[in-house]
Amino acid sequence: MFLVAMTGVLAVAVFAVVLYYVRSVGSQVGPMTTVLQLSHAVDAQEPVEPEMLEEVRVPERWAPASALQSPEDAEGLVAAAAYAKGSVVQAGMLVERPIVRPGFREVAVVVDAEAGVAGKLRPGNRVDVIATMRGGDGARNHSRVWVSNVLVVEVGIPQQVADPDDIAPSRGLPVTFALSTEDALALAYVESFSEKMRLALRGVGDKQTPKGPQIYDGTPAQPGKVG
Repeated sequence: MFLVAMTGVLAVAVFAVVLYYVRSVGSQVGPMTTVLQLSHAVDAQEPVEPEMLEEVRVPERWAPASALQSPEDAEGLVAAAAYAKGSVVQAGMLVERPIVRPGFREVAVVVDAEAGVAGKLRPGNRVDVIATMRGGDGARNHSRVWVSNVLVVEVGIPQQVADPDDIAPSRGLPVTFALSTEDALALAYVESFSEKMRLALRGVGDKQTPKGPQIYDGTPAQPGKVG
């Protein structure tokens, strides 16, 4: 009987110690709250979709005051910079996608994935659209910058598409630009009639505008001819 009694006393004592420890830790940690963290790394200007976010419970005292708590808070936004997997998402880390100015239109085209700057293209970038055309009536084949300093609004996911002649499939990259009506017409023309269209990514802050048409027809004496 004595052993049974001692066992009972020890069990109660152990339970009391455990309960005290839990309460002690709870008092130190405090109430919990929910924050959002990235389920994988994102690049600057990459759209943040709900599936890229996961909810985690953390002590309220440790959560950043500006931490987002609902996936709805990130709807329609893009990353302001590159962030690593597991980063707690806070206000200021996500921004509005590039805005199309009045008088401009969003125009989407599909370019060859390799010609689309091989995976480096991001919303907010600026590019030149270069296309090669076949000459006619004795004119030489030539390459030309058809549209310059174009704002990239959105970049889709590369997808398998068929070439117009259905000979072989290729990887296509959907890209949406903000264009004036004149530039939209030029882009539509080269998309329809060019032999090859590619994008040339501009450096950050590069706003240089050519004084005239930039054309190269392969003439050895006139490389990079402007005319």
